[in-house]
Amino acid sequence: MMAEIEKNWAACIVYYQDQDSILSLLNSLENQTFKPNEVFIADNNSKKLLQLDKYSFSVFISRLDDNKGFASGANVAIKAAITKGHSNLMLLSQDVLLDTDSSERMLKELADNDGIVFPTMWNRKNNVIFSKGGKVNKYLGSIKLSTSNAPLEPDWADGSCLMFSKNTYEAAEGFYENFFMYFEDVDFCLKAKNLGFKISHVETKASQNPNGPSSYLRSRNSTLLARRTKSRLFKISITKRNIFGVLLLIMKFRFHESSQRLRGIHAGWREPIV
Repeated sequence: MMAEIEKNWAACIVYYQDQDSILSLLNSLENQTFKPNEVFIADNNSKKLLQLDKYSFSVFISRLDDNKGFASGANVAIKAAITKGHSNLMLLSQDVLLDTDSSERMLKELADNDGIVFPTMWNRKNNVIFSKGGKVNKYLGSIKLSTSNAPLEPDWADGSCLMFSKNTYEAAEGFYENFFMYFEDVDFCLKAKNLGFKISHVETKASQNPNGPSSYLRSRNSTLLARRTKSRLFKISITKRNIFGVLLLIMKFRFHESSQRLRGIHAGWREPIV
């Protein structure tokens, strides 16, 4: 049996204009064997105010003045949870659904390894695994998620469902908001791992309806990520990989996407690094 303090955790949700999804997520949290003590929602300036049901846990909503993206919303929700005294934190996208034992399994792993914990992620559109953790190859400029076996030492995990401690979050200085969305999870995990925190896969299931980044954001944010690692090798390899992607799109006569990727490469190199 876990100590009572280890059962205390907060769910931190980034929300934007999909009430049906977040209601389903909150019901999923209500059905957990270890329910969250409190839930913190960052609303990225949705047009309609959230109308929530009653739950066994308290729900706090922080409404942002603008849609500042996933990373900004994540920081708002997480900092609100920390201010309320929570040290075990689960970050969630609004459309995630968890197996009933997910929080329990992840908390147990977090108690053993104070770092970042993540589940197997399933795509509800086609009922296949899309993430068991990821690796970054600085030589090839690749940033990939495993869909079969979890890497022995993952470099990162999909940010739609991550659990970590206050210590890990603060040591990594939170999520870098200039990404807006996509690749902030890679950046956060890499920074935490470089600081000595372990990234651990847990055999429990979470699901969502994932959408990949636009052509522009893929190039911009991968370039920005490489620059933030300060690895000259990675900066060169990711730029080459993005340019190769542009050429492939041109060969397929997908000129709009190719121009978006070119714009992304340019923007990624011009973006100031904080």
